[in-house]
Amino acid sequence: MTMELTQTTRAARTAGTALLASAALAVVGIAFLIAMFASFAAGARSSGMVFGQINDTLVLVSYLLVAPTVLVLHELLRPRWRGWSTVAATFGLAGITGIVVLQGLLVVGVLTFEQEIGPVMIPFLAFTIWIVATGYMASKTGLLPRGVLLAVAASLYLGFPVWAWALGRRLQQG
Repeated sequence: MTMELTQTTRAARTAGTALLASAALAVVGIAFLIAMFASFAAGARSSGMVFGQINDTLVLVSYLLVAPTVLVLHELLRPRWRGWSTVAATFGLAGITGIVVLQGLLVVGVLTFEQEIGPVMIPFLAFTIWIVATGYMASKTGLLPRGVLLAVAASLYLGFPVWAWALGRRLQQG
């Protein structure tokens, strides 16, 4: 039992570190997104496209860094929320996989933004289901106070770094 607890604690700390990195990348990504819109508004389309490309790449990496958290939260929440935790984790991993694949196809130029934006909403919805469900479960277990509020903010994209930072810090505490 001690060995299992130590492995879970180590995995939680690793996931926490990955979430903190995700939060930092998301902040930088949001700055590039703002720069993209500002460039478009100023008529500097080519600069806007570069800023958008950087944001798209950072989104891909940022969401990929959340994957360990899906597995760790499932382990931590499973004792109390066995079935629900499994369903939520399935949504989380499916959502992250879809987001990363579609963002990857966008970044390498296989898909245009117009071709990618509609389909990516489906895995983003799956990810949102996971984030809100685990936010609820984590708040009920005391793992993440205000978990639902943070999850809803994260699902609106601009709140993602706040959620990732708060949960990452909690997970790093073991």
